[in-house]
Order: sequence, then C-alpha cells, then structure tokens
Amino acid sequence: MRIRTRVTEEARARGVTAAELARQLGWYRSNLSGMDAGRRSVSLRTLAKLSRLLGCSPGDLLEVSWIPERQVFTRTELNARLKERESRNLNGLEKGWVHSVHLAWLRHYQAVRHSQ
Repeated sequence: MRIRTRVTEEARARGVTAAELARQLGWYRSNLSGMDAGRRSVSLRTLAKLSRLLGCSPGDLLEVSWIPERQVFTRTELNARLKERESRNLNGLEKGWVHSVHLAWLRHYQAVRHSQ
C-alpha cells in the first residue's frame, strides 16, 4: 500500500499555488512535492494544519494506492504452487513449505552466482 497526499491538487483547486502554501507553512516547496509523490511521510498534525489552511477535510488530502505484490519466483508455476499452499494454510501452523521455498531460493542464488 502506498499513501501519498494531494496537497498541490487541492491547493490549485482553491486558487492557491503550492509555493504560497509552503510559504504559509514555513516550508520549502520540495517538502510538499515529496508528500505528493509519496516519498515523504506526513504526520496527523501536519495533515490537520494543511486541511485547516485549505478548508477541506484531511481525507480529501490523502490518496491510497495498492502496489501489486511482487512475485517470489520467476517461474509462474512456482508462484501458483506457493499461493495455493498459502491458501490452504490460513492459520500459519504449517511451516514445512518455508524450508522448500528457502531451498529453491538457495539453488537459484547459487546458479546466478556461478553464471557470473
């Protein structure tokens, strides 16, 4: 999950530039662009201050996007087998598959290391 702000967009919609908003807060403009890009985190206190200045709710300033999960293996059939095992093991009690995944990773790592 990735959380970023929409401060610049909301400020523009209200006729305020991001530079003016940063000046009112005593910040650099790069701080706002970092929050908008998701590279800089925002505290609840800062979010409240921004929403007060812009006259909107804190929820209007946040945007949440889901990052697709990365695949563990390059071969799709191994990823499918792993996903199927995880679906059968809902309570997390069966740990035997962890060893086989670890061994597969070690074999892959050794093959890559020897090919270089």
